[in-house]
Amino acid sequence: MNQAALIEALCQDLTPVPPVPAAQVIARGTLIGGGVSLLAVLGAWGVQPGIGHGTALPALLLKAAAMIALAALALRSLAALSRPGLPPAALLPGLSAVVAALGFVALGQMLVAHQAGAERMLFGTTWQACPWRIFALSLPLLGGIFRSLRGQAPVHLRQTGAAAGLLAGSIAAALYALACTEQSAAFVLCWYGLGIGGATLAGALCGPRFLRW
Repeated sequence: MNQAALIEALCQDLTPVPPVPAAQVIARGTLIGGGVSLLAVLGAWGVQPGIGHGTALPALLLKAAAMIALAALALRSLAALSRPGLPPAALLPGLSAVVAALGFVALGQMLVAHQAGAERMLFGTTWQACPWRIFALSLPLLGGIFRSLRGQAPVHLRQTGAAAGLLAGSIAAALYALACTEQSAAFVLCWYGLGIGGATLAGALCGPRFLRW
């Protein structure tokens, strides 16, 4: 049998394998890391008391909605960055919309509060710990996302790492909201934002090292 006939014989019984969407692959890695982070939240702080009553529930829904919106934007951008040739997904307009919405709610809350109340809304009682907790919770998520990206082919490694960090930080913040008793949008905008920013920076710094082909 000559070479051409051998190649033809080998190719006759091949069954095409449908490609798995990049977002689905990344979501799997996110789910694994998110499970670790959720266990850490429940083990370290537990769920805040009275989470389904009074003002705690609307505050939780506000935090969850903002964080899920950020995570969806990051996942969309990351899926486009993970494979060469895909059109880029604009991230800045969506980010600006989420930040503007939180800022609008925060401004309204602070305008109706007295000066002491406005200061308490901004700093709460956990402002020093909150960003570090979110950053720490983002690390298992970032590890799971990076692991899933190893099977992809990102070209812009620093930008891909930053999008992965944004995704990890947003989900970590959403999980931390289960335990966090702070209720003001100003607190979320500042201190949740700082924790997510730290995760994004960590992703950008680690991307060229861990995502290189």
